[in-house]
Amino acid sequence: MSKKQWINNYFSEDELKDIQSAADAVERNTVGEIVLSFRNKKSLLEKLYSNHELAMKDFERLEVIKTKERTGVLIFLIFEDHYFDIIADEGIYAKIPDETWNKIEEKLKDEFRNKNYSAGVLALVSEIGEVLSHEFPTRAGADNDDELQNEIVMN
Repeated sequence: MSKKQWINNYFSEDELKDIQSAADAVERNTVGEIVLSFRNKKSLLEKLYSNHELAMKDFERLEVIKTKERTGVLIFLIFEDHYFDIIADEGIYAKIPDETWNKIEEKLKDEFRNKNYSAGVLALVSEIGEVLSHEFPTRAGADNDDELQNEIVMN
């Protein structure tokens, strides 16, 4: 896991490991993939883009769109902007209604308001995992390759 000093303002090393382990556990029970991308703040160049545009750029750059069944999910956070985005690939987006995503987001918002960053991200990963394992479970004989990078990306 790459180490950036700013991340220590939000997570301990153990909390980062717990988050990564939670994402890995989700991926063992589903054909879905979770990618986590955390930023402290936008760089000078990134300020030319909206937060959502940056999330979409990460979605492409981190190849979340390249899963076989289009079942990738990006969890994108910019801490100084108090911004998050959850972007699901078309295979997921087509099956999961907006109301489900809105409900999932509420727990993260509540935890972040109280500066419980680890609890918020863990709850988010867990709830996304429940949705993915229900709608996109692993199947007997199916290829459940780990298709995307597993480390938390810190920019």
